[in-house]
Amino acid sequence: MFNIVIIDDEPWSREVVKALGAWDNLGLRIVGEAEDGTEGLKLIEELGPNVVVTDMRMPGLDGVDLLKTMNERFPALKIIVMSGYDDFAYLKQAIRSRAVEYLLKPIDQGELNAALERCVLEMKQASKTAIASWTMPFAFADAGLLEQYVAYRQRVHGYLLELNKPAALETLAMLEELLDKANLESGDGNRLAKIGHDFMLMLEEFASENDVTIGRPASGRASSKDTKEAWDSLAETFGHIRSMYITAIDTIEDNRKNRNRLDLAEVRLHIDRHFQDAISLETIAQSYFVSKEHLSRAFKSRFGENLMDYILRKRMEKARELIVQRKLAIKHVAQLTGYEDIAYFYRVFKKHFGQTPGDLRKDQ
Repeated sequence: MFNIVIIDDEPWSREVVKALGAWDNLGLRIVGEAEDGTEGLKLIEELGPNVVVTDMRMPGLDGVDLLKTMNERFPALKIIVMSGYDDFAYLKQAIRSRAVEYLLKPIDQGELNAALERCVLEMKQASKTAIASWTMPFAFADAGLLEQYVAYRQRVHGYLLELNKPAALETLAMLEELLDKANLESGDGNRLAKIGHDFMLMLEEFASENDVTIGRPASGRASSKDTKEAWDSLAETFGHIRSMYITAIDTIEDNRKNRNRLDLAEVRLHIDRHFQDAISLETIAQSYFVSKEHLSRAFKSRFGENLMDYILRKRMEKARELIVQRKLAIKHVAQLTGYEDIAYFYRVFKKHFGQTPGDLRKDQ
């Protein structure tokens, strides 16, 4: 069962969503409602939902700022946006925040349930992928508790990639509180060791990718014979985890500040996050304090593809997705993929795919 929070300043609008959703059939449960973004954010922090259905135009913290905050602090959260306005600025922010769907009011029942079903499918797939990748599978008897664990784990991983230490520590504290309420310590103590090892393996993989070696506390060694004693309480387990995450993030941040070499993996990640903006070889080179020529040669040598070709490919893949799946107006697709000149976008698109955006839409 996945949990949902609905955020809308109009009570009748919240009632419509509650009435139209096929909650039981999709395995969804409404756990909270809020009438503005500020209250909604508090509910998200307190309840840790899997899905948020939110309006855009609200008093206080509006939908645009709420989406930015959710995207930064809760990267695993699935978001469905509702709006009574066909506003491109709202649509743009929804897409940048990786919202599952942007629904125009009045809400269509079929569109709402299709969006909810997509959320469920994506969450189930993410859970299967995460569980399959674990070296030591978890023995949670409660499937709902396992789902929540996976959601929190994904959030921590997202914050780790961003080196967002405050958000990572806050999420770990929320997970510890969840497991404490579930009386995890009253069950098999070996599960605490599995949790500890799971988070340590995730951290070690990330540290290795960043050329950093971390040492576990003596009590955290996977081969230790006294594993149960090493992770003998929830507080000690999460104390170890927090300590190692703080050390690793601080070390990686220091290395990045002091490094003299170009981190090409970070450059590619920067492009993946910002290809929808007006970025270029020159602007990226300036951001990393290197010459355009050096960046271009290094990127091609490392990835076998020119940097500008990589940006073009990312933009075209996104444009195709927006045309085929989102069915957006072509001018909006152009703007959302970094092109202000729509005529130029048409030329680039046709050269890349061999057909115009309009022809692609007709073929679907």
